[in-house]
Amino acid sequence: MQNIAKVDVLGVKISDLDEETAISEVLRLAKDKKGHHMVATVNSEFVMLARRNRDFLRVISACDLNLPDGAGVVLAKLILGGKAQSRVTGVDLVEKLCARCAKEVVTVGFLGGFHSVAKEVSKRQKAKFGGLKVRFAAAGDPTMGYDLKLKRAISARGRVDILFVAYGMGRQEFWIDRNIKHLNVGVAIGVGGAFDYISSVKMRAPRFVQNIGMEWLWRLAAEPTRIWRMRVLPLFAVLVVWQFVRQKF
Repeated sequence: MQNIAKVDVLGVKISDLDEETAISEVLRLAKDKKGHHMVATVNSEFVMLARRNRDFLRVISACDLNLPDGAGVVLAKLILGGKAQSRVTGVDLVEKLCARCAKEVVTVGFLGGFHSVAKEVSKRQKAKFGGLKVRFAAAGDPTMGYDLKLKRAISARGRVDILFVAYGMGRQEFWIDRNIKHLNVGVAIGVGGAFDYISSVKMRAPRFVQNIGMEWLWRLAAEPTRIWRMRVLPLFAVLVVWQFVRQKF
């Protein structure tokens, strides 16, 4: 993998790259037959969780790429010396990687979500991108007691070059960390709630809302209970400014 610059945002090393480069790098990892690679899509809440949970920080630090998903992380990265200005969201990553994989000899799998959401995502992506080779699609279970059964189910399908894992922040990264070395998987990517939006279980913010960095507000309006996990965002902003001041002075 080429040397991708990383920017320290409150102790989490965020990959400083645009979406196209991110897609190319994930495909490079996927084709590594000897590696067991991990990729995270990071927002401000991820960073704050890593600050208070050292196990989560360890897992995030072990990832090959920590992609800047949230607008807050992108802005923080720019303030702290980064160059790339675009987000790399889980939803866009899934769809654009599937588009590329359909044209190459690269297999994918979809793990997570509720009920039959993963299978619906698989169905829609295959219909949208003819030639896409899906090896696995199931909800599974992120708890440790289900690991062996799930590893057997995935392994029975043959090599999965890219496994998209949608168990939500923390759960998906811990699952990947526990299991990746025991799977015939090139790269596993935590994509949060991406399956819900791709399957249309939830409606994604309009493009102009995404472009101005306010998709978080759209999600909050649609799911008011997210306010509990978003309560850390003001502190995130203050800490980023403090880190900037310390770097400068």
